[in-house]
Amino acid sequence: MRSSSRLGAAALAAAVVVAGPVAAREPDLAGGKATYELRCSPCHGNDGRGDGPAAQTITPKPRNFHDAAFWKARTLDKVRTVVREGKPETLMAGFQGVLSDNEIDDVIAYLQSFRPDGH
Repeated sequence: MRSSSRLGAAALAAAVVVAGPVAAREPDLAGGKATYELRCSPCHGNDGRGDGPAAQTITPKPRNFHDAAFWKARTLDKVRTVVREGKPETLMAGFQGVLSDNEIDDVIAYLQSFRPDGH
């Protein structure tokens, strides 16, 4: 005779197989915008042009997310890595441990709203 815990585990395993993998989470653009405004806009500016209030004192200048050349050479994974780990030899700090992975993904999704068409 099977124990009830074995039946519970078997039923759970069967449910996972039937349901399939969990769907990817949709980014929260409103949350990404709010996080961007709080954490990123002081350097990158409200409109992502690299002209935030702190930008005048920063060398090299903060990234302009409207620059097509920036997007041409970047995958979303590369952008995510910079947000998570920072960028050496710049004042771009990493946000790992400050922002959750979901918050970072939300910011990345919001950054794409600055991306020029076709890039």
